[in-house]
Amino acid sequence: MQNAKEDRAQLRSKILSTRRALPEDYIIQSSKTVLGSLLYHPFLRQKRRICSYMNVRGEINTHEINDFLLKAGHTLALPVMGDRRGHMKFYTVTDLLRLTPNKFSILEPQPDEQTLLIPDNVDMILVPLVGFDMQGNRLGMGGGYYDRMLKKVSADCLCIGLAYDFQCVEEIPIEDWDMPLDEVITPTGHHIFNRKY
Repeated sequence: MQNAKEDRAQLRSKILSTRRALPEDYIIQSSKTVLGSLLYHPFLRQKRRICSYMNVRGEINTHEINDFLLKAGHTLALPVMGDRRGHMKFYTVTDLLRLTPNKFSILEPQPDEQTLLIPDNVDMILVPLVGFDMQGNRLGMGGGYYDRMLKKVSADCLCIGLAYDFQCVEEIPIEDWDMPLDEVITPTGHHIFNRKY
């Protein structure tokens, strides 16, 4: 168990170092290509309730993705981190300009019970990641936020990771609580591990 933890920490550090050094034009172009794949995703041919996120620190840029989802008429929800480590809830949004930064400088909506989207009602969730492998295993930041969320959504919810190609590794050392992804979209590929549509 300790070896898996150390291996994950080393892998995370290596990938994050690469991601932090990405030039801005590479991030912009890669993000546009990922958006292009989502534009034609067959699961989005009908209106869906979608959980997404706001990118930070070199991640695939989700601003245009979220804007597209809203304009296409989907219900969009974004995460708000709770006071307890590893816990977050998703709230629906209609205006991406009304978000405020949290303690990690991640833009969040204002929590409101009227706009809370409960996990059972989520059709699709877009998931940030540090690394992934071709079995659909995901390496996150280590806080457990998304593993806890993915345990709560229904079995029919489509879980898609957004990543750069270099974030694909031969094998992610997995632990008991890790939740796999159904798909990962990168600038050069749409990897489907578990087809749900």
